[in-house]
Amino acid sequence: MEGIFFQGIDREKFTKLQNEVNNISEKIQLLIDDKFNEKLTPEQAAEEQNCTVQTVYAQIKKGILPASKVGRKLLIKRSDLDNALKEVKSLKYKR
Repeated sequence: MEGIFFQGIDREKFTKLQNEVNNISEKIQLLIDDKFNEKLTPEQAAEEQNCTVQTVYAQIKKGILPASKVGRKLLIKRSDLDNALKEVKSLKYKR
């Protein structure tokens, strides 16, 4: 006895449901990717970290937090912000 048996559903309905689930999971993955590629200003990053803007600028200056300059604005990727927080927490417990 191999496979899964469903009562009250035929193969057509099942494949249709399976395709819908796959489409939804692809859309969710795209939303997650968009969120991680989102760029934040230092003010927004400070709000995310619950710290001051000066602390964010200090982290950028020390090289802990990577940032890119677009015109006169500094922008920080959300993924870089999350990675920097993980590294700082791991360093804290390695001492």
